[in-house]
Amino acid sequence: MRNVKNTGLLILMLTAFTVVRGQTLKANASLDTNAIMIGDQIGLTLALKVPAGSQVTWPVLNDTLVPHVEIIKRGKTDSMVEHNILNLKRRLVITSFDSGYFNITPLKFQIQLPGSHNAVNVATQDLFLQVYAPQVDTTKPFKAIKGPMAEPYTLGEILPWILLGLLLLAGIVFLVWYLRRRKKNQPLFARKPKPKLPPDQEAIQRLEEVRLSRLWQAGKLKTYHTAITDIMRNYFARRFLFDAREMTTGEIMRNLEKEEVNKEALAKARSAFELADLVKFARLKPSPLENDTSLNYCLDFVNETKVVPQEEPAQTQGDMVQTENEGQTEEKSQPENKEEK
Repeated sequence: MRNVKNTGLLILMLTAFTVVRGQTLKANASLDTNAIMIGDQIGLTLALKVPAGSQVTWPVLNDTLVPHVEIIKRGKTDSMVEHNILNLKRRLVITSFDSGYFNITPLKFQIQLPGSHNAVNVATQDLFLQVYAPQVDTTKPFKAIKGPMAEPYTLGEILPWILLGLLLLAGIVFLVWYLRRRKKNQPLFARKPKPKLPPDQEAIQRLEEVRLSRLWQAGKLKTYHTAITDIMRNYFARRFLFDAREMTTGEIMRNLEKEEVNKEALAKARSAFELADLVKFARLKPSPLENDTSLNYCLDFVNETKVVPQEEPAQTQGDMVQTENEGQTEEKSQPENKEEK
């Protein structure tokens, strides 16, 4: 009796498990339509119901679903849990390029239920797809094949070419600019030049630098006097606006005589230049006093010929008294105007 009871209990549990499995494990496949023309595309929907928490392994799908039926596109898997049941759905797009009646064999899913170590296989049902070939009336003459129709270009198609053309043009302009600057030995990105000092300040600064360099003390007499005269030539060009850099000493002095330069300053400049010519061309060796005097003469010439900015004329005492009286008159007139109003 005990064995009979145990056997009955076991049968009852198996029956209950089978009922639950049949209700919760279900695979289904459906076609949008079961008849198409060659090359048409239709949808194949795969649906699966399993207990929540189950692990599902989908069937391996290649480019060819079954012979003569191909997969064009694979959609994403949609999932939804309802009443502890997991609903999975995926859509495939299929087509066929052969006519005939084709059998889409069942697709098998491998499922591992929650708390179980064994996998269960669930398969879809058989599907049948009819593929028709177009009917051609051979009694009628063949028509010429039409060529592809031209479509207008869109902005999205033209824009990349426009940008590419602008980029190419910018590259050509940059290359020409770069080659020109390189030919002239100019840097690609030059710094902004500093504003020049006034002619007199620049000359005085450079003459003091020559003094501090102690060139004649080191025996470099020609370099010393050449530096002095070059500074003065640059000063003449900026101050009196004639090209003294390319003139001889006599030409420079004749141009200075035309300017409003006093005779004493002109004599100092002539002395410094004549001494420099003797050093450069006659290899004269002046005394230390003559070397210092030549530079001091140039400094004196710059100080005596520099442009002095004109100051605004100050008001005289009479003008100030007159201004104060006018102010007092205006103050007195204001109350009278108020009374008149």
